[in-house]
Amino acid sequence: MERRHLAECGSTNTEALAHLRDGGGPLLVSADRQTAGRGRRGRPWQSQALGEGAALTFSIARPMPAALDLSGLSLAIGCAVADVLDPGGARIQLKWPNDVFLDGGKLCGILIETVPLPHERRGVVIGIGLNLRPLPADADRSAFTTGHSALQTLDPQATAGTTLDRLAPALNALLADFEALGFAPWQGAFARRDLMLNRRVRAGEQPGIARGVGPQGELLLETEAGLVAVNGGEVSLRLETQP
Repeated sequence: MERRHLAECGSTNTEALAHLRDGGGPLLVSADRQTAGRGRRGRPWQSQALGEGAALTFSIARPMPAALDLSGLSLAIGCAVADVLDPGGARIQLKWPNDVFLDGGKLCGILIETVPLPHERRGVVIGIGLNLRPLPADADRSAFTTGHSALQTLDPQATAGTTLDRLAPALNALLADFEALGFAPWQGAFARRDLMLNRRVRAGEQPGIARGVGPQGELLLETEAGLVAVNGGEVSLRLETQP
């Protein structure tokens, strides 16, 4: 896989998507600073807002078959990230459908985007933003609605470079396996780190109790009407504050 590092860009996902549109092959692109980074639902995410060297931002681009079902890919990516950074541990947990938590605070977000390609192929880009350094004591935490966590609280020696070197081969291998096997082999791995398992939640506007995920990464929600499957898309999942 080609690797490319930029001092600054608008978004590593944008760079990776353009690379695939131009006929490029597998690519990992990272950046010190993003000026137009984004998360789910187009929310802005600018790494420089956390301070120089405080975050790792990168994207992996890969051409894949257009017919491949990408359901559960963000969950499998989360499993790979967790297993690399917290092997055999329980401090890193996963929040359906695309967040990685450390000690109850958000450590990492995952954004998947696609672009159509010729010859029945589709370009898939996985963008990852991971907090490295804890917030200063005087930082405004009101912007971090899910709490903020940082890898250096788990691994004090972690840097952007060393973390990327650990993650890249695992994610490359996962994508190859996912192309052949889909999400099902990671269902158990996700269950072991499922932050919301058996907790009262609200998926979009639907309240219920989270009962894990199915073989295609769908959320299984126990509601008054019975067990329903909720697909990712633009659905947000949050803890239910009312009994």
